[in-house]
Amino acid sequence: MNFIKMNNKILTEAKTLFNEGIEFLKRGELDFAEKKFSNCLILLPYSLPVIHNLISIYINTNQRKKLEEILKDKIKLSKEKEIMYGLAYYNYFEGNFINSIKICEQIIHFPQFKDSIEDLMASNYRKKKLFLDALKIYKKKLRKNKNYLIYYNIGCLFAELGKTKTSFYYLSKSNELKNNNYSTLWNLSLCSLKLKRFESGFLLHEYRWKKKDKPETKKFTSIPEPNNLQDIINKKILIWDEQGLGDTLQFSRFVIDLLKYSKQLTFVVNSKLSEILKNLHKNIYVTNYEDLIIESFDYQIPLYSLPKYLGIKNLEDINFYKLEKSNNNSLSLIKNSNLNIGVSWSGNPNYTLDNYRSIPFKKFKDIFKINGINFYKLSQNVRSEEFLEYNSLSNLTDFSEKSLYEIFQILPKLDLIISSDTSIIHLAGILNVKSYLLLNYNSDWRWFDDRKNTIWYPSIQIIKQDKFDSWNNVFKELVIKLEDLKSQK
Repeated sequence: MNFIKMNNKILTEAKTLFNEGIEFLKRGELDFAEKKFSNCLILLPYSLPVIHNLISIYINTNQRKKLEEILKDKIKLSKEKEIMYGLAYYNYFEGNFINSIKICEQIIHFPQFKDSIEDLMASNYRKKKLFLDALKIYKKKLRKNKNYLIYYNIGCLFAELGKTKTSFYYLSKSNELKNNNYSTLWNLSLCSLKLKRFESGFLLHEYRWKKKDKPETKKFTSIPEPNNLQDIINKKILIWDEQGLGDTLQFSRFVIDLLKYSKQLTFVVNSKLSEILKNLHKNIYVTNYEDLIIESFDYQIPLYSLPKYLGIKNLEDINFYKLEKSNNNSLSLIKNSNLNIGVSWSGNPNYTLDNYRSIPFKKFKDIFKINGINFYKLSQNVRSEEFLEYNSLSNLTDFSEKSLYEIFQILPKLDLIISSDTSIIHLAGILNVKSYLLLNYNSDWRWFDDRKNTIWYPSIQIIKQDKFDSWNNVFKELVIKLEDLKSQK
């Protein structure tokens, strides 16, 4: 009798916790829902509805470690559809897209999983670059339900394909159905900027702070931001960098433009760039975060917000300022005979679209066979699987262990820089060093859809893919240009 009472008490408590968890889920309070379901699972360790809700929360909140732990803990239930649901997502997160697709195919017919699993199938197809298969899923869902999220996913798919106008259309439709979705507004900003609609693009760009997967939060929030340029006239202003090193180099020109309104500018940047940018302008004090002294600044402005304040509307509003550098003895590192060319083929592997912008080393093999050229590896990110290949080349000197400041000193001594879309190309560009930018078809917004020249840097010539995800035409053109350059030398 006592045993029955105890069981009834546990069941009653578990039911209460479960129902409370469901209510928190309905309100979108996932942290509280997770706590309720976790406590419920202690009482009912093999309850599939509880496990399913926890797995869903871990997926939606990107708690991959917890997802892995619950799947391992409930391995005895691995044939149950609720566990398979979690395994499908786990394999996707781990990059096992084929396995994820196979699991999806086994459970997609269950009504409670169908919608989510269709989205996951489409995501897997996109990772495998099977874009038509992904689009078929989205279009099929769209015929059933004109949902903002489906429009958003289609918009992002076309953005990945480099179809900017089509992407803008679908993202705009998504925004019409739900105009507070910050991720939609952020992606609309990227489309607008790529289409050179600068005024709306830079205004929408402010939503970068509010999107769900924002890379960072605002700094120096105790210092106010100005409302407009009139606020900062003759005031003490702190400008701080955000995003990557290349972004900081590219947008540093707008700090110089700000001198029209105030000569009291402090620009705080990553320590890798502080010494490089110290000669940005005599009236701009450049420092790093470690050495920054928080004084009585009147206002602070994030670097990426400067175009909005400056009212950048047209290409003609974007100025170029060559960065000067002090002389040093880096010439001794460079061989005097033949052509001397710096090469950077890969960037930060954590960048979302790095598999498009970084170039496999094997693509350069014919380039490195050209006689009469000394090559210098400038890429800071070293792929271990490529090391043995490029380290065996007699005409390639590896500078990847050198600091960015040392590379900065070396670049002007070279005849040419060849780079994918990395910080190296921005460094070469701001130094006005002759460069070839090898650009993917679905390139970042800042290069627009330009195929030869760029407004950002007059010394850079673009060689862009003419087909999605194919470097063939790029390297054919590059070989011709190098042979011509060699003959001139």
